[in-house]
Amino acid sequence: MYIVGQRWISEAETDLGLGLVQSVDFRIVTVYFPVIDDSRTYAADNAPLTRVVFAVGDTVPLQDGSAMTITEVQEQKGIYFYGDADQFIPETHLSGNIQLNSPSDRLFTGQIDNNNLYELRQTALQRLAKLRQRPFYGLLGARTSLLAHQLYIAEQVTQDAIPRVLLADEVGLGKTIEAGLILHRLLLQQRIQRVLILVPDHLLHQWLVEMTRRFNLRFAVVNRAAIAEEDDLFESDQLFLCPLSMATEDDVAAQILTSDWDMLVVDEAHHLEWTPEGQDASYSLVEHISTQSPGLLLLTATPEQLGVAGHFARLRLLDPQRYTSLDRFIEEQQAYQPIAELAAEIASDKELSASQQTHLLELLPDLGSDADRNRQLDALIDRHGPGRALYRNTRHGVTGFPKRVPSITTLPCPEDYQGDGLPGLHPEMDMPNWCDMDPRVEWLNALLKSNPTDKVVLICHKATTVLDIEAYLWEKHGIQVAVFHEQMDLVERDRAAAYFADQEQGAKLLLCSEIGSEGRNFQFARHLVLFDLPLNCDLIEQRIGRLDRIGQKHDIQIHIPVFEGHITQQWATLLNDGLDALSRPNPAAQPLLERNRLEIETALNNATDLTELTQKLATERTELLAALETGRDRLLELHSCHPTRARKLARDMSIAHIEDEADLNDFLELFADAFGLELIELGGDCITIAPGDHMLVPDMPHLPEDGFMATTRREVALARDDVQFLSWEHPFVDQALELITSGPAGNAAVGYVENHEFKTGDCYLQLQFAARCPAPKALRVERYLPPDAMHLTMTPKGDLKVNEPECAPFVLPLKRGTGRGLLEQKEAEIKPLIARLEKMGGNQLGKMIERARNKADVAYTDRKARLVALAEHNRNISPAMLAAVDTERAAVLAAIEDAQLVLDSVRVVFCG
Repeated sequence: MYIVGQRWISEAETDLGLGLVQSVDFRIVTVYFPVIDDSRTYAADNAPLTRVVFAVGDTVPLQDGSAMTITEVQEQKGIYFYGDADQFIPETHLSGNIQLNSPSDRLFTGQIDNNNLYELRQTALQRLAKLRQRPFYGLLGARTSLLAHQLYIAEQVTQDAIPRVLLADEVGLGKTIEAGLILHRLLLQQRIQRVLILVPDHLLHQWLVEMTRRFNLRFAVVNRAAIAEEDDLFESDQLFLCPLSMATEDDVAAQILTSDWDMLVVDEAHHLEWTPEGQDASYSLVEHISTQSPGLLLLTATPEQLGVAGHFARLRLLDPQRYTSLDRFIEEQQAYQPIAELAAEIASDKELSASQQTHLLELLPDLGSDADRNRQLDALIDRHGPGRALYRNTRHGVTGFPKRVPSITTLPCPEDYQGDGLPGLHPEMDMPNWCDMDPRVEWLNALLKSNPTDKVVLICHKATTVLDIEAYLWEKHGIQVAVFHEQMDLVERDRAAAYFADQEQGAKLLLCSEIGSEGRNFQFARHLVLFDLPLNCDLIEQRIGRLDRIGQKHDIQIHIPVFEGHITQQWATLLNDGLDALSRPNPAAQPLLERNRLEIETALNNATDLTELTQKLATERTELLAALETGRDRLLELHSCHPTRARKLARDMSIAHIEDEADLNDFLELFADAFGLELIELGGDCITIAPGDHMLVPDMPHLPEDGFMATTRREVALARDDVQFLSWEHPFVDQALELITSGPAGNAAVGYVENHEFKTGDCYLQLQFAARCPAPKALRVERYLPPDAMHLTMTPKGDLKVNEPECAPFVLPLKRGTGRGLLEQKEAEIKPLIARLEKMGGNQLGKMIERARNKADVAYTDRKARLVALAEHNRNISPAMLAAVDTERAAVLAAIEDAQLVLDSVRVVFCG
């Protein structure tokens, strides 16, 4: 079969070019590929190789750089000789750089793909077209619940220019998720590449876990080791996560400022300090970066609680041209408040007073007397709302949260725990065998016995406490628990979380150190044990927030064991009765603690009577909450989560996800079968995907050597951190689509049909054309010019059908040898026909470009007209925003004009 000197091409690696058979024995064949100056060895009986033989009329390149148009072909002892008018050469003299990847070349050189690979290619092309035209492309692939307020903000923020916004949702509503959704979408669409996230030190791990686990975004962490190892710290990767304290150090700050960033994200931005007289180092650093970076996301749960000046300071980072003067900003805020109050009245459906009706007519002269209050509310939001610089959702406007039921249990205090002052908040620290005499551990055992079927989460301050409790429960009571602490790596934490999440065989108790307050959600559990209470209301809120989330189906039972007459009892009393930090999310709790910290710490250290202090805190709390409610901006909340539009977006995305799930499962099976991957059903809606022994490609960057576990079910992915959530936007699936559509796999195939009305040996021709546009992906030209541009089918009778890819009967696969034989018999007839159809298809390019241009023109005209109309009433619509629309429109139209129509794939279907 193989003869030294013959030319063959690798079916698995067509980019290797034309290979030359070097040696053959009864078992193996060795082929040399000049393109890579290397050889490949194959098993002779099943090598993925195709013999290459050229025909009269073909033009081929030679080794010396010249080319030959073949006029004569001869075979001598298995070697082909090609001639033209001037010379006659053996095939060994052909250039190795010949690429035979076009559908026609592959079809007629015998590189015929399996029928299922052709159909997989069609599916992938159609799916790409559908995905790129979705208005919410980039928002469905995250491992998150499809919550309307989060999706709405992410969609609004990313629909036009690179965002510069302040995300100010209340604690527990998911600012980190909103930021992740924004980053995920912009990165997937390639509108940004380089991102820097600055976070407080204690939130570094939470951000790392959230970005990795939820969004498949792998950030490089800036730490001492990285600084010591890297000369150019920010050149080795694209995505960086840096503690804010480290970022302000001179050597790190210098490198940050000399690097290019597309997006800067700052968490807990209220810690950036600014006054008209000066600013701290962190504010100065962020301000310098923000002047260079197109995108800026600031996150804070307290946009105005630290004063108007602090709020202005953050807004001026977003838009220094809009927010130039603190005094002017205060005046605008005072004028804005009556509009916000009017919006609240309209949204409540209350009857407007005469003065309110007059005010409404002044604000909306064209709609003030309209009977449709929804239209009035929409116009108020658009024309007089805060624009696109600020978004804030509160629990007033987001439903679905459970109740909290705190229960403080008083236990006798061991003698060794007496008189510790503030360190007594964690009395077991550095004490050996403390579990033997601490009544909290036996109390915990009793709690587990009284709730035998319920999941219980316990959070304490230190990993050593976790390990001691684990050992005691196992040794004394034979109770197996899951543990979760900072001494475990990410994989171990995932396994522990999965063991706890398993409703059938999993642990009933999860023991967490403080790291359990960061980044993980356990809303399937209803019992939370606060084994100790840190002197930090925000940290306590983070702990409770692991269970108190949308999706929690039960009231949360919060169990707090304290010691009688001990500092633990005093602090729990202040938290519950004075600060009210346990029964609900309380934005006033931490500010009150900071305001009264010295007095609180003194009272706790001296074990004084707390009656007066508790009453004082309760009074101040009531006043602060009243002030916060009075200052509540209903117009801002409606702008941040428009009731009708947000619900519709969430509903549309939920429906799309359900449809995607079924389609994706089918696609994964076809892809694994066609490309030689191993896909195994595990039960519980989970699968494993791993490299197979005979993969069609040498490697896939997003497929580890040992594979991975995955699910397409969102509910399963949310409950199990140890499995990956596969969607059409997951890197592995995105790579699979790119692999199929960008390479030659599946672009030339042969099949047959049994049920037909034609003669045996007749054939259908199916040609798929693709629109290729040499434009940056960020322009999203596929919205107007989809890649699956046109499909032509010619029946055996010569009838031409356009965009009816299913018009042929069910196509069955043919063995490759049979297909090659049939093609050789019909080549003289089929080859010119394909060429004619290809030319015919190419003639449609002008019409496609015109349709795409008109569609884009209408879309950008409407978008510009809306912004111009809003700019007349709303100063937050800047001239730069209008100019950006014009710039993007010009780039998109220019890219459409440069589009090309290429033959993507061809299939010949014979009548059996």
